[in-house]
Amino acid sequence: MPANNRFFLVLMLASFSKTFEEARYINTSANHSATPGEVFPWSSYRLPDSIIPEHYYITIHPDFQNRTFTGRVKILLAVLKDTDHVVLNSKNLQVREALLLPLPEHHNQKQLSLRLQESVQNEQVAFTSSTTLQAGRKYELFVSYTAALSSSFSGFYKAFYRTRNGTTRMLAATHFEATSARKAFPCFDEPSMKAVFSITIIRDQQHYAISNMPKRTTMPRADGLLEDHFLHSVKMSSYLVAFVVSDFASKSTASKRGTKVSVFAPSEQMVQTQYALHAGVKILQFFEEYFQIPYPLPKIDLVAIPDFEAGAMENWGLITFRETSLLYDPKISTLRNKLWVTEVIAHELAHQWFGNLVTMEWWNDLWLNEGFATYMEFVATNHLEPSLCAEDQLLITTFYRALEKDSFRTSHPISLPVRSSAQIREMFDVVSYCKGASILRMLHNLLTEPIFTGGIRAYLKEHSYGNAHQDYLWQALTKSAVEAGESVNVKAIMDTWTMQKGYPLVSVTLQGRKLKLSQSIFTLYPQSDTGFLWQIPFTFYTSNSTVVISHLMKSKEESIDLPHDVAWIKANVNSTGFYRVSYDLPTLRVISRQLREQHSAFSRSDRASLIDDTFHLASQGTLKYSEAFSLSLSLGKEKEYLPIRMFVAHMTRMLSKFAFSRERCVMQLLKKHILSLLRGLMQAQRWDDSGTLPQQNLRTLVLSIAKGYRRLPAAQHAERLFHHWMEADGKTQLPRTLRGMVFQVGIKKGGDREWTFLLRKYIESTSSTDKVQILAALSRTRSTRKKKWLLNAALQNQVIKTQDFGTIVRQLARSPKSNQLVWKFVQRHWSKLVKKFSLGSSYLSRIVVSITSKYTTRKKYEEVKKFFRSPKNLRNLAFVRQSLEMIKVNILWLKKNKKQIKSWLREEYTETYTTNRHCRPALALKRGRALYVKT
Repeated sequence: MPANNRFFLVLMLASFSKTFEEARYINTSANHSATPGEVFPWSSYRLPDSIIPEHYYITIHPDFQNRTFTGRVKILLAVLKDTDHVVLNSKNLQVREALLLPLPEHHNQKQLSLRLQESVQNEQVAFTSSTTLQAGRKYELFVSYTAALSSSFSGFYKAFYRTRNGTTRMLAATHFEATSARKAFPCFDEPSMKAVFSITIIRDQQHYAISNMPKRTTMPRADGLLEDHFLHSVKMSSYLVAFVVSDFASKSTASKRGTKVSVFAPSEQMVQTQYALHAGVKILQFFEEYFQIPYPLPKIDLVAIPDFEAGAMENWGLITFRETSLLYDPKISTLRNKLWVTEVIAHELAHQWFGNLVTMEWWNDLWLNEGFATYMEFVATNHLEPSLCAEDQLLITTFYRALEKDSFRTSHPISLPVRSSAQIREMFDVVSYCKGASILRMLHNLLTEPIFTGGIRAYLKEHSYGNAHQDYLWQALTKSAVEAGESVNVKAIMDTWTMQKGYPLVSVTLQGRKLKLSQSIFTLYPQSDTGFLWQIPFTFYTSNSTVVISHLMKSKEESIDLPHDVAWIKANVNSTGFYRVSYDLPTLRVISRQLREQHSAFSRSDRASLIDDTFHLASQGTLKYSEAFSLSLSLGKEKEYLPIRMFVAHMTRMLSKFAFSRERCVMQLLKKHILSLLRGLMQAQRWDDSGTLPQQNLRTLVLSIAKGYRRLPAAQHAERLFHHWMEADGKTQLPRTLRGMVFQVGIKKGGDREWTFLLRKYIESTSSTDKVQILAALSRTRSTRKKKWLLNAALQNQVIKTQDFGTIVRQLARSPKSNQLVWKFVQRHWSKLVKKFSLGSSYLSRIVVSITSKYTTRKKYEEVKKFFRSPKNLRNLAFVRQSLEMIKVNILWLKKNKKQIKSWLREEYTETYTTNRHCRPALALKRGRALYVKT
């Protein structure tokens, strides 16, 4: 409803039309008050607790030609407290008619009048009755309305795809989480206000409609349209309602219990749906066994949506996916793609229990949904596809990612009060997903499998079809522990991880047979002591024994007696605890020596954590960089992907900082260090797809690094492969795991002909995975004109989908020159981006942070600050505060660490330092003036 509109709706009970076809508009220009000087009757963003919904009857008719939809909704209301107002959520809906009917119906009912008011700020409408609604009674609210199909990725929105012959097809789909159901129908759009939903979709004969529940019947209409009526839903939250109207094809099978599992996609992509169908059934059956609760609906649909902002959405019975998260092309996709598809399907199916069956009371406990689903995706994937090494992926994409994000002062507690739609959207971040999953994994390891699974099964059964907050889960897990004969206060432990931000650094000092521990908060930017204390499940093994010893650390300082003298200990075994470890210097040096002599004494997870912790401690200033670099020398013998992946991540971040601060000498020395450690692996790689997923990942990683060294043959070989593929019009087979890298080299070293050819292949491809790889490569062009074209094409959703705008931004943000281009583009088109992605959305936040996190100067800090604070006044949004802190961290890091890093590298690689042109003064000119190359 327009903000400047004011409606007076005086409606007759007896004359209310079931079909809403004779709606009357009464519209005067003013603010959203009913009469001058009148204010909206409710001031809170949260809805009042005087009325709750019990059943919605919703009819939706999308008009594809005009790209609008009409709707009507009947809501059965239960009044809990006397009130004159029905306040519910609505956004961008033009109300045509409304009626309130007391139940049970009586003859000769008096005429009622309803006055409609709107609060644009709180996304609410109020229907004020001339008669008090009485507690204990029930009423039916009827509303008819119209709206435009959304151009964003939320609400009821339009999406498009192209067929092989170039025809553009349109569909309409929903995405309501967190607060967008109100964009499709007036509703009580809060997770605790659960109700039953009955959906009817009016459509033409060329399209097919699906919703949460199976179709009950299809009725032909006199106007030639069809009316699909779906079964009543189970009791659920409004954000889980879903419907899709499309011309998609489908493929179905059934689980052991008879649940119908279907995958929907454009007909030309159906060959890519077989794996999703197989994985969907297997994972559904796994969760039914794991949770000991049958999936409660008769069907589950998995739908590939061609325009989609997120990775997927767990709508009950109708899960929607970005195409790359559901489709697996056997001819092009890799094991890495298979792992991703498996994880996303597992994540969304886990939500059918954690989130749908039992829902958080309010969005402050979003992590109960997302943290659990994120953790369970790895549990399920490991069960279904153990060869994919899901545990390694958990560490890379979840555990280490959460540690990184939570080390900033601008982080937040897992459970955080939220009071607006923008704040709610901001909760869908790394903390809720990745930290949530990491602390659940830690708790799982602490309690053991029987206690943990027993507790979550009891929690789900007790709160089925209801709402819960985190204390309910802690109570269930504590009870499970007690029943197993263990005395543990789960709430006391876990409150220290959910109610305060950050995480601890555990400092370990080995003194003879005594192990001394102390804890303090770890942050990348210095801050005074917060006084935070955590209850830490501290685990370790020693040089004498591989037996893991566990100790629950509750105080700031504690000590543990060891039975024997040991040379070293390794703490936080396999990174099961959400904390970092700092060893006393003698112990760290013994560990470094052990790594060089026999690194197999530590698991690959522990070798990775030693690399990650050591470099983070050096970055923060707790440790000198010389110690971190010395420890990294052990990687010369390393063959495993995980430790090398962590090392490369730290080197890449350093190279980025030095590139943006134009420290070319240090960059060259760092590249020499990387080459000296990884040269053997680079030379040992074959250009094929052999091996396990970790071996394939390692090959892709080291060859991608190798192509950056002119004296190595990797770039030349990749270029030859690209041109051979190009000459065959893309019909020759490239190694699937190396396609992206080959494309990038072809574009970077090529010109207009190569770029235009690859763009044509992008347009022709029906594989979403292939399109992403091609788009990333197209972004590596040296042409400024082509870079601008890519950005504009994606923003306008022409040729390149707007959903992939972030892919282009991330590629361009990597280098200083392209970063400046994309930063100016984002500034210039900010209002369009906000309209498309919404303030507070994780997608928009990642776009901004991927650009601004590279900056290393005070000038850039002030530029970013000025852009977001005036006149936009966005300074309190999380991504703005995080961007500014990251720039400050970069500035401080360079000031503290540049000299010591350069000093260690210069000592280690003296020849490179003395011969590289970026590391020595230029020859003196004949006139006696010295010219120095910038470093």
